[in-house]
Amino acid sequence: MQQIIEVIKQAFGSIPFEQLLREFILYSTKEPWFFTEFSFLFTFGIFLFFYALLFTQNSFRKIYLIAFSLFFYYKSSGPFLALFVFQIVVDFLFARKIENKEGTSKQIWLGVAVLFSLSFLLYFKYPNFILENTNWLLLTHFEPVDLFLPIGISFYTFQSISYIVDVYRGEIRSSKSFLDYAFYMTFFPHLVAGPIVRAKDFLGQINSPENLDARRYKESLFRIVTGLIKKLLIADYLGKYVDMVFDNPALYTGGENLLGALAYSFQIYFDFSGYSDIAIGLALLLGYRLKENFENPYGSTNVTEFWRKWHISLSTWLRDYVYIPLGGNRKGALNTYLFLLITMLVGGFWHGASWQFVCWGAAHGLALALHKAIHKHLPEGKWMDFLGGIFTFSFVTFCWIFFRARDFDTALLLLNQMAIATSETDFIGFWFSRNELAILLVALLSWTIIPGNWKRKAFELTFYVPSFFWFFFLLAALQLIIQFRDTLVQPFIYFQF
Repeated sequence: MQQIIEVIKQAFGSIPFEQLLREFILYSTKEPWFFTEFSFLFTFGIFLFFYALLFTQNSFRKIYLIAFSLFFYYKSSGPFLALFVFQIVVDFLFARKIENKEGTSKQIWLGVAVLFSLSFLLYFKYPNFILENTNWLLLTHFEPVDLFLPIGISFYTFQSISYIVDVYRGEIRSSKSFLDYAFYMTFFPHLVAGPIVRAKDFLGQINSPENLDARRYKESLFRIVTGLIKKLLIADYLGKYVDMVFDNPALYTGGENLLGALAYSFQIYFDFSGYSDIAIGLALLLGYRLKENFENPYGSTNVTEFWRKWHISLSTWLRDYVYIPLGGNRKGALNTYLFLLITMLVGGFWHGASWQFVCWGAAHGLALALHKAIHKHLPEGKWMDFLGGIFTFSFVTFCWIFFRARDFDTALLLLNQMAIATSETDFIGFWFSRNELAILLVALLSWTIIPGNWKRKAFELTFYVPSFFWFFFLLAALQLIIQFRDTLVQPFIYFQF
């Protein structure tokens, strides 16, 4: 017995507890804590154990989850946690004030509240954009400022604005419980990269989370594992080739540049939808349901349908808080087209402080306006749907080039290579030199044409699979992830927004 005790002491004595504790407590803005980190998954497992013990204790459960969510945010943004908490407190008070006002006073309080929320986003995200364009226009010489962009600020800013505006419109009552509002704003699965959650969809769930029955358990695990596979096995693998091509398009043939753009289309989808899947799965484990953020967008037959299925939480936010307030389709055709363009310009600018994102948004806005103008005159039928799907996917991929390239010159160089240096031998050479990547791209292209309802039915069928199968499914999935994932896991793409 004494020997066993000595062995245990020696084993635990070799573990650098002080170092582990230091790493656990300290934050890193350069290496944010995200769902694919082993340290997060391990910590979440411990958190989940105590969460289950507190599940029936409403107040303690909420406080415990808020505390973990704030710790999750601290691990990525450190002292900016204080700014986040300050914004939560002030927005809560603004909403209470707005609800109790009428007429012009109510409108003024709304304007102040929205400007307050936007002020942080504008200060941290757009100062260099403003300075650069001021220098260009006025021939001034302002130096760029070195500011850290707090992770998730674009998402939680839009989320707080939606809450305040919904209270102003009378669509929801302001939360009387600060604890409930803090829970809604800090809920860690959606905190740093969405989905952008509406208060009317979530506040009602806070005090009545659903129990984790067999179906919910299977669904949550399936979503988490699927999200990890999307991110670690597909998106990160594609990202290595994408980075090579976009870093220096001149070194590659036109065909390789074309395939690089194609690879990025799939990389950003599987990266972001993978994050959304993990977020939805984690929320389900905790008893809450987040709305879907993607619905087979690359199977869309036109650009309007694409934006109903891509980043749904953002596209519906832009519709409800920009497009419809501008006038929507109620002020004539020309104004409708203008409002669509303005809405997508806002969407582009939300993504990043550069003219590339503005150009990306403008291209989608013009495409939406054009489709709005001609869709009633287009012939119908399966062949038109097929051709529309090819055109829509090609257009979206073309726009992603400006979204991904570090500047306009790189984007134009890539397009130039595609236009003048492409031949059929590029693709033959690619097939033999990068066979695994070529097979993956063919598989993903084939996957896009599978109807979305088929995928949903296949997903539903998984719930009827015997429970013991799930054990083997998890083992196989984890083995794949461990064996084939890159040693350096890339942050989720939308963390930068």
